[in-house]
Amino acid sequence: MEKSTRIVGIVGAVLLVAGAVGWGIQLSGGLLAHSGMTNIFLWGVMIAMFAFLVGFGAGSQLVASAIWLTGREDLRPLARTAATWGLACVAGAGVAILADLGALRNILAMIVGLNLRSPLAWDMIAMTAFIVLAVIELVAMARQSPRTQLWAVLAGVAAVALQVVEGLLFSTQSAHSWWATPIMPVDFLAVAFVSGSALMLLIACASGRLRKEGAAEAPRADHAAPAEDAGAVPWLARFCAWAIAAHLVLALADLALVAAEGTPQAGGVLAVLGAYAPLYASELVLPAVAMVILFSVGRRGNRPWCVTAAVLTMAGILAHRMMLLYPAYNAPSLYLQLSGTPYTTGPYPISTGRYLDWDATFGLATAYVPAPAELLATLLPVGVALLAAAVLTWIVRRAACPGAHANCDL
Repeated sequence: MEKSTRIVGIVGAVLLVAGAVGWGIQLSGGLLAHSGMTNIFLWGVMIAMFAFLVGFGAGSQLVASAIWLTGREDLRPLARTAATWGLACVAGAGVAILADLGALRNILAMIVGLNLRSPLAWDMIAMTAFIVLAVIELVAMARQSPRTQLWAVLAGVAAVALQVVEGLLFSTQSAHSWWATPIMPVDFLAVAFVSGSALMLLIACASGRLRKEGAAEAPRADHAAPAEDAGAVPWLARFCAWAIAAHLVLALADLALVAAEGTPQAGGVLAVLGAYAPLYASELVLPAVAMVILFSVGRRGNRPWCVTAAVLTMAGILAHRMMLLYPAYNAPSLYLQLSGTPYTTGPYPISTGRYLDWDATFGLATAYVPAPAELLATLLPVGVALLAAAVLTWIVRRAACPGAHANCDL
């Protein structure tokens, strides 16, 4: 196993254990008791982490499928890496969903009580289909099957479907003004392209540096040149830059539509955006800065700048996922209407579920700050993703290059 793969695996195992401890603390007293959530704030940082990981998983697979569709033979090793990380990240996202369910018996309820009219059911089916196709694709890659391209394309289609379904899951919830927009599914797909290309750009830059450092210690076997040395970094930089541009156009178009709507609900959304301006600015400004870097020096393959751009992009995507929560739960959707008139008097308060003498029973919004145990628990799906990536990389490399040295181009 390569040194870089071992490091990823060790870090993943440590995060998995730490996250399991946090999740255990939550389960010991209930998810609400050990989190910053309330009955009105039903989804917390674990759901944000789910959306974060599933975007990176689907996006990495889209990068792999794009390489196969464009016929770039020199980038085939990158395609294998992208497909591996795609499956690993979606596996981590699945763990985030299971952890957020609370009682483990709820997993069985998802299957036995499947309701096909629920967007959550669509999400479960789409994720399951993606995982199945991604596993078949990796087996085909490991065996160097002539049908690998077919499975790569099918896995890419599943990745597109997964992101569209994720977007529909939010956009069909008309009670939340921030989510109820037709742009949401399209933007989810754009964000997946951004996430996957940023992750692969970071891995390509890191792999190139590790190969340089290890060249003197272990001379390279006489295989084809690494994907990083054959133009993967400039290609990924351009890929990521254009994906960011598409995401920013969609995000700003959605903001313009809200501003032009002129309804009380739209006004509530704009007010909430003002309240969370720093987080919203991070979602837009950090990827925008990364895009400028990638379009300027990144396209020439400058690794330090590409690493900076990839990190900025990933931080911006994390802010984007957190912004899924705050505006949706703090922008009132119900407004009182004076009977027989077109006038609106104000938002209708919502039950907080806190029926106590010393606490608010109704409110227009709710504060949310993740509790320490809740934050610790989010390391669980991240650890699973990293550990799965390390194990899958080792398995695919061993299957494709039996008896080869650790630097086999996979």
